[in-house]
Amino acid sequence: MRVSPRHAVTVDDDYFALIQRAPQEDFVVRTLARTMAGDAPLMTGELVIASYATRQRFPLAATYPLHFRKTYFPGRLRGDTQVELERHTRASEVLDIPPPIGRLGGTFRTCLLPGRPFDQVMLPFGTEPEDSNIKHADDLTLSAAVGLWLLAERVMTALSKLHRAGLTHGDAQLQNFVVCYAPVDIVPIDFDMSIERDAVSAETWESECARDLEPLLKVAVFLQCALGAQEGDLADLSRARMDTLFVRSEPFRRAVEDRAGLLATTLRVT
Repeated sequence: MRVSPRHAVTVDDDYFALIQRAPQEDFVVRTLARTMAGDAPLMTGELVIASYATRQRFPLAATYPLHFRKTYFPGRLRGDTQVELERHTRASEVLDIPPPIGRLGGTFRTCLLPGRPFDQVMLPFGTEPEDSNIKHADDLTLSAAVGLWLLAERVMTALSKLHRAGLTHGDAQLQNFVVCYAPVDIVPIDFDMSIERDAVSAETWESECARDLEPLLKVAVFLQCALGAQEGDLADLSRARMDTLFVRSEPFRRAVEDRAGLLATTLRVT
């Protein structure tokens, strides 16, 4: 069954019966995320099958009855779901990604994206101390490093398009980019902290755009420790900002240079 304009999944017969005959209330298939403050819930993210009322209220819920429902509770630090709806809708137009399904009060609904968050695909990067990631880069196979680099370039393209359109992501951590299987793609999610250029000063806008790119630029440096210096906007910007990305940038510069030298030596020997 379709879960977005581009994605489909196979479901068990029991679930399919609920999809064909809508339940009285949203049926929770699985809880995918939960944020707590002590014993108090702040947010839950659930895979649900839409109820009859939900399908009547939101036309896209009737088209994609199996979808993702995010519920914010009192005390949350996030903004209004109406703002999230507006930002996600605009991002979907800029990036040609699935639009939001709808919102009501503290509940926000989006299409299901079959895949894994980019931070899980990127494992084991992100360890401390920072330069321990150079060893992780050394352990990558060529195919893995190249594949991750191409995904990272897609993220760069998406963020650049958003920024040119006057919109930041606002929380561009790697877990907020889903790597989808079929078709292969990487899709940004969670636009509730997005900022519009016209709503802030020029200085704040530049700062927010730079903050959007920081997690990705670190990944780009790690991957160039495995591949050597690359070409293009992502590669150039990551190396140019290396001093601001890391407490000690020299080990990473040396690793990138050493990798290029090692590859050249290998080619000469071959």
